[in-house]
Amino acid sequence: MPDSDDSARVDEPLARSVAVGLAAGRVAIGAGIWLAPGVAWRALGFGQPPQAAALVLGRLAATRDLVLGGWQLAAVDDRDRLRRLIAAGTLVDAADALAFGLALREDGMRDAAIRGLAAAAGATVAGAWMTRRLRASES
Repeated sequence: MPDSDDSARVDEPLARSVAVGLAAGRVAIGAGIWLAPGVAWRALGFGQPPQAAALVLGRLAATRDLVLGGWQLAAVDDRDRLRRLIAAGTLVDAADALAFGLALREDGMRDAAIRGLAAAAGATVAGAWMTRRLRASES
């Protein structure tokens, strides 16, 4: 006899893979900014390692990504909770895409803005797809 919690699981392999990928990406970016900010800064296209104020702001965003990613990983077996967390992450990613889009106009920001916009837009699309997919599978 199936456990009543089975209906709440995310059993579709593609949906699980996307959910884990989104969460792992958040954790990797957050950990990179906290543990190796200079390397992360250059990898993200910002050039020189951050000065004190930028480092603090970067770590604030990194903490957000660590928490969201950790919650998403912890919720991977709970479809409703995962859907809510991915929806929240999708809003964050859409705001990030907007911020990077606006940065395209700033001198010296083009490389970072293009890289960030591509990543944030991709994560927004994947998150929106996942949110819809998880909502549809509830029916």
